[in-house]
Amino acid sequence: MIYLTNDALDQAVYFDLRRSEPHRRGNRIDQVYFGLLGNGVHEVAVTLRKCRGNVEIAFGKSDLFSFIEEQALRRLLGEAVTDDTMH
Repeated sequence: MIYLTNDALDQAVYFDLRRSEPHRRGNRIDQVYFGLLGNGVHEVAVTLRKCRGNVEIAFGKSDLFSFIEEQALRRLLGEAVTDDTMH
């Protein structure tokens, strides 16, 4: 579990990595991460794809985004992936 920040109610926001796997796309290999993003009350499934220094982040709608901005979470998750925090 990776602590990202606190939300508007001062609850910890975290990313819980469930699994990761390589995904071949042509002649390159992307790393794909699956997990949950949450604050202890609300959670949403997240898929991250890391390829050549870029990070693609996909998640659905959640009440979590009432307590913290979606763009801020995208930035924090992108930094966690590019800093090689996740294995």
